[in-house]
Amino acid sequence: MIWTLVTKTWRDHWKGTLSWGIGLFSIAAIQLLVYTTVKKSAAGTAQMIDSMPEAFRDVFRMTDYTSGPGFLGAELFSFMVPLILIAVGANSGARATAEEESMGTADLLLTLPLSRTRIILAKTFASLVVVIVLSAFLALTLLVGVDLVGLETPKEGLMAACVSCALLGSLFTGVGLLVGALAGRKGIALGVSTALALAAFLLYSLAPLVDWLENLLWINPFQWALGNTPLLNGLDLGYAFTLLLVTIGLLFSAVMAFGHRDISS
Repeated sequence: MIWTLVTKTWRDHWKGTLSWGIGLFSIAAIQLLVYTTVKKSAAGTAQMIDSMPEAFRDVFRMTDYTSGPGFLGAELFSFMVPLILIAVGANSGARATAEEESMGTADLLLTLPLSRTRIILAKTFASLVVVIVLSAFLALTLLVGVDLVGLETPKEGLMAACVSCALLGSLFTGVGLLVGALAGRKGIALGVSTALALAAFLLYSLAPLVDWLENLLWINPFQWALGNTPLLNGLDLGYAFTLLLVTIGLLFSAVMAFGHRDISS
């Protein structure tokens, strides 16, 4: 019965998952093709980057832009990939239970011969798998693509960056799930999750420019995922464990909240 609920969740939203997968592939492919031009005009590109305001380069982490890791870090892993996986995770988490209430089908869901805990765990598993599969698909695309365009970058760094972004997306899946379990409204859950993600990203981006923000990086999920520059340095086990631990805490809280709420339909 649990597996039936998981597969139904995937089946109900497979079009959205496919669209995100196509989007990630397209973005990665376009950026890899752009790199061929950057590589051919490396000296001119480096000069152009150096002429930009230092604050702009700091915000987008544009260090050694013409190198493989520098290019991928600036174009994919400093902005687009983390926010896409967060959007997927937050949306999946928000709709896991809150959508049922918004659509008036919560009572029907709770008539299944499953406890509330098993229901939300099944929905959670389905949501997290989507984030993981998209991250794995992106990793495969990049692993194949970098060789095709001659982009030199450590393969273990690519894997580490994708794993870090998957953990970040999973954390915000937990945020969406918890707010949805508390509020019972998908719009509220998605709105709160998105606002928190954008605030965290903004603080992470501006931290190099403001001393007091830099002192707060230790509590920022973006710092946990990207602060160690995984493309160059690999996966930081301490940060990865922190992301995993916070995610588990959010999911446990969501299970408890869903189990004790008076569900309306």
